[in-house]
Amino acid sequence: MQGLPTDDLSIQNGIMVTRSSHYPLMIDPQGQAISWIKSRERELEDMGLIHTLAHPNLRDLLKIPLMDGLPFLIENIENEVDVMLDPLLEKQLTIKGRVKLIKLGD
Repeated sequence: MQGLPTDDLSIQNGIMVTRSSHYPLMIDPQGQAISWIKSRERELEDMGLIHTLAHPNLRDLLKIPLMDGLPFLIENIENEVDVMLDPLLEKQLTIKGRVKLIKLGD
């Protein structure tokens, strides 16, 4: 359970987050999911990989974690997700030879 509550909904949500073909976008009014993710992915806080959409250099901050396959957490998303993140959330990868590419923004 890795710290999740034991109710059926929490179990189902945990399965969807860990097995989904898309990156998760979670609504978390009680803060349970954020606590679960931070305990599951300890390097998020250790390496400073937690930011908000309002960060002025968000696209640049995403480059290294994406290249190295590290987790990255964007928290406190309000009403709309920046369209720059759509290719990332939908895992729109382009494969050129042995390299996987993803285009963020322009």
